[in-house]
Parts: sequence; structure tokens; C-alpha cells
Amino acid sequence: MKKLIAFILTLIPLCTISAQELFVCDFKHVPDDVSAAIYQVKDANGDPCALIKVGTTATNPSFEGNIVASEDKGGEYWVYVTAETFYLTIKSDNYLPVKYEFEPVQSNNTYEMRLCEDKPIEPIMKIELEPRGGVKGGKKNLPVKFNMILVKNGMFKMGTPKEQGGDDDERPVHWVTISQDFYIGETEVTQDLWEYVMYENPSASINPQKPVENITWLDCQEFIKRLNSITGYNFRLPTEAEWEYAARGGNNSNKTRYSGSNNPEDVAWYYKNCNSTQVVKTKKPNELGLYDMSGNVWEFCFDNKGKYKKEDVTDPVCAESSKVRVRRGGSWESETVDQLRTGYRRRIEQDIAHKNMGFRLVMDVPSK
Repeated sequence: MKKLIAFILTLIPLCTISAQELFVCDFKHVPDDVSAAIYQVKDANGDPCALIKVGTTATNPSFEGNIVASEDKGGEYWVYVTAETFYLTIKSDNYLPVKYEFEPVQSNNTYEMRLCEDKPIEPIMKIELEPRGGVKGGKKNLPVKFNMILVKNGMFKMGTPKEQGGDDDERPVHWVTISQDFYIGETEVTQDLWEYVMYENPSASINPQKPVENITWLDCQEFIKRLNSITGYNFRLPTEAEWEYAARGGNNSNKTRYSGSNNPEDVAWYYKNCNSTQVVKTKKPNELGLYDMSGNVWEFCFDNKGKYKKEDVTDPVCAESSKVRVRRGGSWESETVDQLRTGYRRRIEQDIAHKNMGFRLVMDVPSK
């Protein structure tokens, strides 16, 4: 008997190691689904429950939380919970338990939850850097936070037709495939972040939440090198194609003239409404939640500036032997709204700094 018990005990850690993880890939309110009202279940107080429809391949799942009732609907599980419930725990025979928190649910409303084995890609990567000394070694000792927004891969027409006001260097309009998901900065790199990494601030208009400016393309490379060393990530400048794809709204594009609107006043700081750079996130974002891709400061791209190709391309990068780089988006000094268009492109030498030049970070999705 002692030998049998010992054998069973040796199996316990093996079973734990072999258990797979389960992740919530999607959770959303479905206002058009009236199942919760039609197939109403009431709680102990007689109040209508909320219904969460759970899709999972887990074997014999059980649910914990403010559960009133649950039912197997043939692979989909209907879980009724009390109003204001904000979490659900799922246990099963073949997966480790998973607890998922969400915004409090409401009576008579239906929600959908989908579980999968692959960890979902976060739509927003929130990065917080630990406190350290600031400009000249210690004017501040605060953490610095910034967000990176997920851009899903896809295809788009790069460039602008002549009849829509496109310049010669925006043609020919051609199909571009962005084959991989990537993250891009929610905002331009702020002076706060630049100071954290570089211990100095070259900007002409000083404010920690304004975009850093008066920098060169080469300065950006040094900043990125240091930031990568601090964080362990692999930040970089966007390619010109990635920049335009994100500015147009990626797969969510509404095909607006500027990044997020056909009215520049909605989304852009430029010569008509300001006389210097402005604090980021003070205009409306585009379809992806990106701010100031039209106006505020011009943004460096990684590419050398070259001519577009006629044929369809995938993940293009212009790497001509040149010290001339692409700048995009227009700035607070733009004297015409034309410069704020998503397709507008201009050149700048990589060693030239200007008070209207800034940049935005990009990062490939980290491998799982």
C-alpha cells in the first residue's frame, strides 16, 4: 500500500505540468442578442440575471462566481450571473483554472466569452518605466508611461490619385500588403520619455507631454538603442508603408483625407489653430486610437525616400544608398492642410534637426 501511495504522489506533479493553459480570447457585450431577456433567469431576489455565453473546448467545464444557473447548449455554455458581476472563473478536466475580470454586467443583457489555448495579443501594450533621474541627473524621479497600439496585418492602397490632390511622388497608387501585426505608439514620443532615456531635452517648446522635437533621424536611432537596452524590447522607427497604413486606420479605415477625419480641425494641430507644438492626445484619435498622425510634428520614417513601384508589394522598405529619409504627417508649422493628408510625403536629411520634427515608435509583436 505504501508503494502504491508513493507512486500516486509521483504522478501528481506530472499531471500538473501537463495541464494546458486556457485564455480568454474575446469577451464582449452583444446588445442585439436578446437571449437573456427571452430565456430569462432570476436571482434569489427576483431580479433578472445577465447571460454569458461561453464558447470553449474544455472538458466538463464548471463556473465559479456569482452564478445563478448554467446550462450546456452543445458546446456553448450559457452561464447566468447576477447583475454587477465582474468576473468569472472557469475550471475543467484538461486545463488550468482561469479567472477573467470584466466591466460589471447588467441585467437582461447578453455577453459572449470565447476561450482558446493561444494567448491573445493584447490590443494595447502598456509600458511603465521605473523612476529614475531626469534631465541633468535628477530634476524628477517619476515613472514614465506610454502605450503601444496593436495594428493588425492587412492590405491597403498606398499613395494618392492625382484627382484626389496627390503629388507626383505619391504615385503610382499601388497595393501594399502588411504581412505581420505590429505595435505603434499611441502618440508621438513625448519629451517626458525622451528625457528619461537621454537625460536631456533639445525641444524648442518645453513641456513634458508635448512631442519631443528639434532632433535628427540619427538622434532617434540613438534613443531607440538606449530604450531597447532599458526595456529589453526591440523598438524601431516605422517603415513608410507601416506609417501610412496605421495613419489610414489599418483594417478599420474609414478612408478619410486626414488621419481620423475629413476635417483637419478634428484631428490636427497646424498653422490655423496653434503657433507651436501642443500636448499630445488633445485632438481626436483615428480609427485605431492613434493621436496626432496628422499635424503637431512631422514624423521620421525608417526608409530612405524613393519612388513608388508600380507592382503590388509586401512589407516594402526603401533602402537606397542615401542619407535622405522620409517624413510624414505634417506639423504645427504646416502652411497648408494638404501636408496633413495621410498620403503626403516629403524628404529630410537624416542629420538635420528642426523644431517641427519628431517621431513615433513601432515594435514587432513579441513572440509567444
